[in-house]
Amino acid sequence: MKTLAAFLLVGAILTGCGGKLDEAAQGLKSMENLAESAKDAQATQDVVEKRREERRAKGDTVSLPVEELKAYLPADISGYTAEEPETSSTDMPGFSFSQASRVYRRADGATIKLQLTDYNNGTMGYASMGAIFGMKWRVDNKDETSGTFQTGDPMINGHERFEKSTKNTTLMYGLGGRFILNVEAEKQDVAFARSVAEKVDLKKLASK
Repeated sequence: MKTLAAFLLVGAILTGCGGKLDEAAQGLKSMENLAESAKDAQATQDVVEKRREERRAKGDTVSLPVEELKAYLPADISGYTAEEPETSSTDMPGFSFSQASRVYRRADGATIKLQLTDYNNGTMGYASMGAIFGMKWRVDNKDETSGTFQTGDPMINGHERFEKSTKNTTLMYGLGGRFILNVEAEKQDVAFARSVAEKVDLKKLASK
């Protein structure tokens, strides 16, 4: 995806993040140099695309079986009871993906949900969500704190959002241009949600 299209996607995300567009624009802290951010985003996209080409050259174009995918989800999270994982897969000409999710429930009813999706044979599905990960931007207003994050590894980037009224956190990781990990944590901050995400072997998934 071209970086211009990616920036248009950011605008769409901002309008849907619970605040007015002008409020979101006022909260942007790290897009003062638009050209530099676009350059960084394109560099990340190029690395991801090179990895995809390497996989295709080796004939690695099929998503992981759901049984293998769900094994990446942690068996337990301290203070929570794990429910049985759920899996699904979609397969059609030119596009397929597999998905595994698991809910963890606290005594007071608050939940954490992890969802891991393999888009190895559905690159457009990945691109539609992962395009923004290489950019650097942040929003902070009365409703939310949100923005992208980079880890130093171009294969592990993402987006985070903390909703101030509910105290809920959502994270989305892009891994290796192939996997999307979603974390939804009720009544928990970003630091806790990230610690949960680390229970999934992010580096191993990003290296596939």
